[in-house]
Amino acid sequence: MHTRLIAIALLTLFSTVSSRAQHSFISRALSAVQGIEEAQSRIFTDASLYGYINGGAELYLEYGFDTLIVTELVCEGSDIKIESYRMKDPEAAFGIFSVSRFRCNAGARLTEHLCRSAYQLQFAKGPWYVSIINDTGSEADQARSAEIASFIIEQIPDAPFDPGYFFAEGVDQEVMRGAVLVRGPLGIYNGIPSLVETLGEASDYSALMIRKGQDTLASLRFNTEQSANAFLQAKSSSGAQRNKAASSDSTVSVVSPNHIIITF
Repeated sequence: MHTRLIAIALLTLFSTVSSRAQHSFISRALSAVQGIEEAQSRIFTDASLYGYINGGAELYLEYGFDTLIVTELVCEGSDIKIESYRMKDPEAAFGIFSVSRFRCNAGARLTEHLCRSAYQLQFAKGPWYVSIINDTGSEADQARSAEIASFIIEQIPDAPFDPGYFFAEGVDQEVMRGAVLVRGPLGIYNGIPSLVETLGEASDYSALMIRKGQDTLASLRFNTEQSANAFLQAKSSSGAQRNKAASSDSTVSVVSPNHIIITF
């Protein structure tokens, strides 16, 4: 029961209290929850994020970062850390999730985009990317992390990221397990580094990359028609400077003035 109270208290505070006031408010709320031996929370904004994750902050800022709330608990003798990143939108939250997940284990599908391992459970829903880390990897701590995640997910009213904006025909669940969403060079480098050169000339965009058979499809949605045209012109210029064999490794389909799909 105490894990449910923790999760509900956290999400209520996330959505109703200003970031400046959240630190003390969360601490007071958690101090009244049974089963919590120790609890502390810290708030990070874009100006202070570097103090928490050093060089990694640039990646979050590239996607569109708003606020990070770090809550550290000692619960029945176990250390658990909840990192709750509120991003600018669901695309940004899924993007961070897509380049952070690694060797996901099977288990209950608590929400659309979730990855669990022995020591970490992470998910994206709405504008939230949440990482729950335990220090033992035990079955008990994995179960506790899943319970906390389940109740947090219940309290997020926003829908999960929808790939239909990038691929009108939809993307099935299995393909989405390996999908990567990027918004700039750092996301590409962390998600699919082999495409750094190909997409390095793009800016002002979001791109969802999936595997379809033997092909990789990159669906780029640009914020303006001018950005899309600039990318096409740069790609055309760079292609003209290569030999025919090197320039025939991909095809470009213009879906609309702001939407381009590249097949590799």
